[in-house]
Amino acid sequence: MARPLSEDKRDAILASAIELVAAMGTGAPTAKIARQAGVAEGTLFNYFPDKDALLAATFLDLEGELARTLVEGVPAASEPRERIRHVWDRLIDWSMANPVRLKALRQLKVSDRIGAESRRCGEAFFADFMTMLDEALAGPAERLSIDFVGAVLNALAEITLDFIAREPGRYHHYRALGFETFWRAIAR
Repeated sequence: MARPLSEDKRDAILASAIELVAAMGTGAPTAKIARQAGVAEGTLFNYFPDKDALLAATFLDLEGELARTLVEGVPAASEPRERIRHVWDRLIDWSMANPVRLKALRQLKVSDRIGAESRRCGEAFFADFMTMLDEALAGPAERLSIDFVGAVLNALAEITLDFIAREPGRYHHYRALGFETFWRAIAR
């Protein structure tokens, strides 16, 4: 009879994969991931059938965490602008607090080793946020593509994070300025 898989070991493997993907990209060797997680490489493959499955699980773990973080505590009774502002602040705060996780997620998002099904699952995590964006776009901006708006949000978040990294003392200034720039771009 096979031993039941340990959630702690699975979590350790994912944590190791996040660190090493951030440091080395998706080419990080499974042997190194396993060693850093404190398991044998064969044990890693008891949890994930191959490296692509490990990378997909890592991608989904990070996407799920980010999506949950963004919508946590959104003031439901507030105007769409305030709900989007809450999400924006959470995005910037999570990104600044988790630079290794953000770097790994960026690496995984551009990797051809993450399949279409994993990408669809990752997008599904953001359904609540996309609904909020849709509500915010009702009116003059409704002609904008939701994908375009998402790309603008991501680009402005990157710029905002770069400026915060340059001038950490102006964190709140740049976080607010980034949001105002985003809102003006989509609200017309």
